[in-house]
Amino acid sequence: MTGDPTFEEKVIAMIAQAVPRRFRKAAITPELSLRKDLGIDSLGVASLLFRLEETFGVALDELASDVDLGRLHTVRDAIDMSRRLVEQARAAGPRAESA
Repeated sequence: MTGDPTFEEKVIAMIAQAVPRRFRKAAITPELSLRKDLGIDSLGVASLLFRLEETFGVALDELASDVDLGRLHTVRDAIDMSRRLVEQARAAGPRAESA
């Protein structure tokens, strides 16, 4: 379920993996800026989307193309976007098995 605190913790851990070494901080908090404070660019967001698929076992496919990068400013924005995408993907049905 995406409403529990562990969802947020998992997304923050995924964000931490996308942070370039020179921007790494002791703690990542929801109010930090993805770009200014953490150095995450569009490639980092793409990496986050890939990790969402793997971690939560969902296929984001077309949902990922609807992500408005201009609206992702903070860690909180990324958590909210992640929650929305995972919920939409789960509502769309199970992940298709690859051959």
